[in-house]
Amino acid sequence: MKIEWIEDFLALIEAGTFSLAAERRNVTQPAFSRRIRQLEEWLGVELVYRQSQRMILTQHALEYEPELREWLTRLYTLRSRLRSEARQGPKAIITTQHTLTVSYLPRLLRYFRHNSPESGLQVKSLDRYECIELFERNQADLLLCSELKGAPIFSDSNTGIERISLGLEQLLPVCASDESGRAMYVPSEHQRLPLIAYDPESFMGQILASPFLIDLQRAKDIDIICETSFTLGIRELVMAGLGIGWLPHGLIEDDLESGKLVSLLDELGSPTLEVACYRHCDKGTKSAKLLWGLLNQSPPSI
Repeated sequence: MKIEWIEDFLALIEAGTFSLAAERRNVTQPAFSRRIRQLEEWLGVELVYRQSQRMILTQHALEYEPELREWLTRLYTLRSRLRSEARQGPKAIITTQHTLTVSYLPRLLRYFRHNSPESGLQVKSLDRYECIELFERNQADLLLCSELKGAPIFSDSNTGIERISLGLEQLLPVCASDESGRAMYVPSEHQRLPLIAYDPESFMGQILASPFLIDLQRAKDIDIICETSFTLGIRELVMAGLGIGWLPHGLIEDDLESGKLVSLLDELGSPTLEVACYRHCDKGTKSAKLLWGLLNQSPPSI
């Protein structure tokens, strides 16, 4: 079986006709038809009804097309990894939550690339709890996460784990601005406040629950518009003027400077987050150790 046969079959699906697919694959139509037939013979099933004037896929083709696409993608990914490791050695795997992937990670990756271009690195962006689980299972060399100031993810008793604090970040209550540049929603005795809230079970939801949300709900009339653990989704809803939400400063710094968002920190208060990176002592690839050394030097500020 040749990989090009799978590629031919997927090209046929996308093109819709044998002639157009053959043109896209830069072969003659008879040669292209033979390759599709060879794939069918290797699989032992027909993929195309040839009795019809137009190209119609069989049930087998329709059912297994997604798996063939996935298989081909995984194969090319494996090839890329093998080639990369042959050039650079095993990559360091850093896992981080989605919010930091957008706000802080780009600066950190530029810092790594500038100071250690020979180090291979792969990023796995996941939910915060998934990142921690991946690190605990030794399936990631570095864990980059936000945590409540003074409450590290791993305590000092975890002697096999090292930690570097990269800086503090405020979790700011914000809302969109109106046409005059003022806050659309101002906490007052008579105004009902729409809230774009975090899922109570999420990390952000838990650190905001007390005292910030309790105090707000005790003193004001609150209307919860949405609950989600998706920080980027909260930002979009707040930007659309649908309510107030707490967001990491690094994620909305440009929005605050442009006046699209207005801080309500003085009225509502906010917890302080700390961004930290962890690694397992005496473990990890050569690249992971090089990158850890850079984190101990002068990484970009939060």
